[in-house]
Amino acid sequence: MASIRKRGDSFTITAYMGYDEKGKQIKKTTTYHPPENVTAGKAEKLARQYADVWENKIKGYVALDENRTFRELADWYYESVAPNRLKPHTLIHYREGIEKHIMPVLGHEKLKNITPPMLDKLFTDLQKNGNLEHSFQLKDRAIFDGVKRDAFAEKAGVSRSEIYHVLRGDTIRRENAEKIADGLNMKFSDVFNDMTESPGMTGASVNKLKLNLSAIFTAAVKKEIMRRNPCKLATPPRVDTAPAEYLDEEQARELLQLVHEYGDFQFEVIVNVLLATGMRAGELSALYWEDIDLETGLLYIRHTLISLNGEYIRETTKTEDSTRRIMLPDYIIELLKTHKKKQLEKRFKMGAGWMNPDLVFTNLHGNFYITGNMNRKLKQVIKGSDLPQDLHLHSLRHTFASLLINGNVSARVIADRLGHSTTKTTLDTYSHVYKESEARAMQAVDIALFKDKKAAPQKPEQEPDSKQAQA
Repeated sequence: MASIRKRGDSFTITAYMGYDEKGKQIKKTTTYHPPENVTAGKAEKLARQYADVWENKIKGYVALDENRTFRELADWYYESVAPNRLKPHTLIHYREGIEKHIMPVLGHEKLKNITPPMLDKLFTDLQKNGNLEHSFQLKDRAIFDGVKRDAFAEKAGVSRSEIYHVLRGDTIRRENAEKIADGLNMKFSDVFNDMTESPGMTGASVNKLKLNLSAIFTAAVKKEIMRRNPCKLATPPRVDTAPAEYLDEEQARELLQLVHEYGDFQFEVIVNVLLATGMRAGELSALYWEDIDLETGLLYIRHTLISLNGEYIRETTKTEDSTRRIMLPDYIIELLKTHKKKQLEKRFKMGAGWMNPDLVFTNLHGNFYITGNMNRKLKQVIKGSDLPQDLHLHSLRHTFASLLINGNVSARVIADRLGHSTTKTTLDTYSHVYKESEARAMQAVDIALFKDKKAAPQKPEQEPDSKQAQA
């Protein structure tokens, strides 16, 4: 039976849960606050009733420790549990999100005090004011007049390409913007404009945080550190996901023509491969020649390109389903053969300066061709055309999927080609494409079977003859 000790206006309740492996007694404590204006005897009676209910609740929870703070729990999870479940890059990314957005609010809270209403408020506040990734744009290029860019980049601690993008008018993150302002010895607000479109996080971003937070609580419940996961009763953030944008067949042909006329053969091959395979840009950037069998026409997707601690590395695909084999069209195989020949010529000219001979697609120095640079090249290709000017590489993946859907390819086959773990992901992502395809299918049936019936004039009703009328 739990012991009860009165302390001022409250009662401290202690339950004894046996002994641990070192022979130390395990104790759990809680505090009961009786209602105001009750007699001392009534308060003690209520405390006893509360103690009985509480003790029954915690029976079997030998490891229960809801007095620890959320920060302590998160540290335990990311050091003891997550390394066995998540890849290093994913773990770092998830932990950064929790540290930036969750810790300022929940870090100091004891686990027993974290409730679903508290989480509801947290998620709502994040959607209103949680965007910490602000974007900044250089106010005036003249600020860099007379500045030697290479030397300045090294002095400021940013890459030369970052200086190039700043001068071109691109937006950059606060971290790099602050380094540049410090390197110029100028006030931050005199150098950059805040171009952040919204102070709040999207519903999808908040929902990802909720899932990561729930994973921490779920692990605690499984280890009996907590009795329940408060995320399960919290209201899910509203997610307004825009339909995946894609090109129709005519637009896809126009893009292929534009990239052919642009004159960058490697990039022409890249666009063709993305449209023909539906692979992710990061998967394409990580391709090695050993991943492509040019004789059988098979392409194996085994890796993706990630940024870890400021360096780009190849990492195995996120899930087992993302690792897949794709059969290439003959035209793509011929493009790749020609590209490989041209790449060999460049390698021999550059000699030892070529950084990675295994890569299929590279930058000028034979190193990784990163997604950001490819997207910028795509913008240059389509500039001034009738194609959507917000087109990006991932749109080509969506285009590939839409072409298969409109070709009546099964959802299972499409999911396998895209590396989706379930057909549900495919159906949810491309639900609008399926609806459009179904509408076109119905129109085809309507035209094939019923167009004559619609066009034929209706026969007038026959007048009854005189004999029938008399009858």
